Amino acid sequence: MKLSGRIRACSAAFGALVVSAASLVVPGSSAAQSVCKPAASTNEAKLLAFFAAPMAFAAAPEVLSLARGEVAIAGELTAVPRAPAAINASSGACGFEKSENSALSPVFPRPRVALGLGNGFVVEASWLPPVTVADATPNLGAIALAWTPAALSLPFDAALTFRVHGTFGGVNGPVTCPRDQLQLISTKQSCYGSEPSDDTYDPNVRGAEIVASRESGAWRWYGGAGVNAIAARFVVDFTDQGGFVDNNVVEISLARAALMAGASWQAHSTLAFSAQLYSVPTDATTGRLGIAWRVR
Repeated sequence: MKLSGRIRACSAAFGALVVSAASLVVPGSSAAQSVCKPAASTNEAKLLAFFAAPMAFAAAPEVLSLARGEVAIAGELTAVPRAPAAINASSGACGFEKSENSALSPVFPRPRVALGLGNGFVVEASWLPPVTVADATPNLGAIALAWTPAALSLPFDAALTFRVHGTFGGVNGPVTCPRDQLQLISTKQSCYGSEPSDDTYDPNVRGAEIVASRESGAWRWYGGAGVNAIAARFVVDFTDQGGFVDNNVVEISLARAALMAGASWQAHSTLAFSAQLYSVPTDATTGRLGIAWRVR
C-alpha cells in the first residue's frame, strides 16, 4: 500500500481490514472479480469501518470563525489506533478465513484550507496528493461546509455550528499481500507470487455534525456530535506467479454516530494550536493535533 507519509498508517492497517482474504488465489483462471458485501457484524465490515473513523473530515473549530474573505491554512496529525485483535482477521464472509498483519503507522496527516464566505458560512477543503512514501500512495480529498448563525442565542455565550463534510478518493498499496508475505512454495496458500499487491482502500465517508463552542480568553472549548455514512470500498489487485489476477471487491454501507471534544489556543492573532478527541463509539476513538494560520 502506498499511503502518504506513512499513512501507511492505513496501509498495513487496511490490510487488517482486508478481509481481503480475497487476495487468496484460486489457480486455473486468468482473472477473478467478485463484489462481496459483508454483514455489519462481520470482521470484514468492522475493519473497513474501523479505518474510516480516523479519515473522516471532522470539524476543526479553530478555522470556523472566519469573516467574508478570510483564509486559514491548517495542518493536522490524526492518531491511527491499532485494530483490536478480535476483528484483526477475515471471518470467511467474503470467501476465506485469513489472519491479517496490521502493523500500523501512528498518524494520518492532513492539510486543510478554509475560506470565510460571509454570514457565518465557511467552506473547507483538503487534498493529500499521490506522493509515494515508503510503500504507500494516497490520493485523498475532502470538502466541508459549515454555518455558524450569529443570531442564535445560547447560554454562556456559546456558538453553535452546523457542518456537513465528505471524504473521497483513497489509498493504494500492498495491503493483502505485502512483500514480507509473498511466497513461492504453494499455489494453495495466499500471496503466491513475487510482486506485492497494489490494493485500493476508499473510506468514502459523508457526514453531518453540530458543534457547540465557547471562547474563554485565548482558549476556545468545544464539543459536538454527528452521524457518518460510510460506504467504504476495498479493491484487491494481486497477480500471482502463474498470472492469475485477483481483483475482488469488498464494500460496506453503514451509518455511525460520532462524538468530538477539544480545545484550541490562540497563541497569536493569526496562529492557533488545537487538540481534539474524536470517537465513533462503534468503531474507533482517535486524537488529533492541529495548527492553523490565518493568512488574511
